[in-house]
Amino acid sequence: MQSQRTRYGYAVRIERGEEIVAALADFARRENVRAAAISGLGAVGECELGIFLPGTGGYVRRTFHGDFEIGALTGNLSELDGQPFPHCHVVIAGEDLVARTGHLFRGVVTVTCEVQLVTDPGVFRRVRRPDLGFNPLELG
Repeated sequence: MQSQRTRYGYAVRIERGEEIVAALADFARRENVRAAAISGLGAVGECELGIFLPGTGGYVRRTFHGDFEIGALTGNLSELDGQPFPHCHVVIAGEDLVARTGHLFRGVVTVTCEVQLVTDPGVFRRVRRPDLGFNPLELG
């Protein structure tokens, strides 16, 4: 991974073979980023996406294998239990150019992944809510 400080945060390049969510968490830990907006693009191979089902309080997950362009990577960086928590959604498309989207659990970069982090000096915190099945931001 390479990074450069910008006026509003960071530009980050995640390298081939690196996993996106883990790389963003490692970067946030190293740079002490506790609140940020995430925006990016790139390419992935193995990718695990999910959709949250409120009725069950859980996710349906699906793993994709192949070559996929990232049409959009969006999300935020917060902290959960004092640790960096990248919450990302992604739109990917393969050779058929059919878009697939969902919560990004895992995505291994095949070419590059270029991410902009717009940071805030504060902290976005998440709280554990087992009754909901996810960990929402605690705001206010």
